[in-house]
Amino acid sequence: MKKLIAPVIVFMLIVTACGGDSDDTPEAEATPTAVVTQAETQVVEEPTPTAIIVVPPKAPLIYTVQAGDSLGIIANSFGVPIEELAAENGIDNYNLIQVGQELVIPENEEEEE
Repeated sequence: MKKLIAPVIVFMLIVTACGGDSDDTPEAEATPTAVVTQAETQVVEEPTPTAIIVVPPKAPLIYTVQAGDSLGIIANSFGVPIEELAAENGIDNYNLIQVGQELVIPENEEEEE
């Protein structure tokens, strides 16, 4: 019996190594699968609407002359040259301002920067 076992094992190994199926049905061939690609989409960038920014003009700074004020004191307190303060308000004589008079203070160009 030992003599039969060895050839049977060898036969089984050979059959297994060779594919062992005695079934003669042909294997199904692999068919190529269809590759589905997305259609190219065209991206159209629409322009971004531009906002129009309206900056209202600054309201002028108005100072009302008080008792004891002089044009030089007012100009100094707002940091503007006395010449600009006088020109802005149409003042020819720096000594002729009156209590209650409203003066437009020009914008200080140094503060804007």
